[in-house]
Amino acid sequence: MFRFDRKQEAFDFGKFKVGGQPGEYATCCIGTMFYARHKIVSDPEHGVFDAAAAERLWNAQVEMSDVTGNSCMNQIVAESNEAMKKEIDWFVKISDYPFLIDSSAPEVRAFGVKYASEIGVADRAIHNSINASITPEELQAVKESDLDSAIILTFNAMQKGTQGKMDMLTKAAGGAKKSLLDYAKECGITRPLIDVAAMPLGAGSGATYRAVIAVKAMHGLPVGAGFHNGASAWDWMKKWKKQHKEAFSPVDIGSNLVAGIVGADYYLYGPIENAPMIFPAAAMVDIMKAESAEELGLKVLAEKHPKNTTL
Repeated sequence: MFRFDRKQEAFDFGKFKVGGQPGEYATCCIGTMFYARHKIVSDPEHGVFDAAAAERLWNAQVEMSDVTGNSCMNQIVAESNEAMKKEIDWFVKISDYPFLIDSSAPEVRAFGVKYASEIGVADRAIHNSINASITPEELQAVKESDLDSAIILTFNAMQKGTQGKMDMLTKAAGGAKKSLLDYAKECGITRPLIDVAAMPLGAGSGATYRAVIAVKAMHGLPVGAGFHNGASAWDWMKKWKKQHKEAFSPVDIGSNLVAGIVGADYYLYGPIENAPMIFPAAAMVDIMKAESAEELGLKVLAEKHPKNTTL
């Protein structure tokens, strides 16, 4: 739909690249597994889950990736060190795709990056995330690890709006002692993925999407977010979907597509069960962007891209 004047970074994740000018590379769709109350998990504290069901979910996402040409990753969420170890061990045995290391507990995320380094899979592990509230212990763990990629979360609790998010990248803002990009540099992160911190409607959702454009225009870095979180936290929709369940999916998926149109490079789209819905929608937007890019003197650079499939 448009072309940025600034050079756009496209980081290599082995099977594909993330970033670039809109239309050059396929949008990466990242599904979440082992999240809170995920039905395949029977004991989150000890990492007990249905491995066969987990593999079916992962394979379903990979199949959608193959069909549409959109790249994908796995977001692994763990409640404890034991669970993190078991989940990473399971995933690296069945797949060679990239994966995010995530947890609500900073000490578990710290363990995750250490463990990924220990078993030799740091090249495809992504820390989630470097943010204003990251603990010194977690920061040190990332610094001592072999990881060179991380999500950089621009949530600013002290200043709302697009400027507040942008300040997080270059200043000691939002309670952070340094800019998040400085933290990332100190940790050896050379493949940063900027997360513009999706906000609900009525609480800064517009700034979320403006920040996508601003990050790419000012920094040229790959950008995305869990855009669906904005839809999930929409108070009116929470009530409405109780009687109109069918109304939620278009809003959930659509929150990502708006981001895609304004240049987002990746979607943290939520439960991996939603892969059959998000991938075709993401492919549609990518085809539109690729066709528009041609008019701007750009072309598809990805080996796999929705425009080059049989869609």
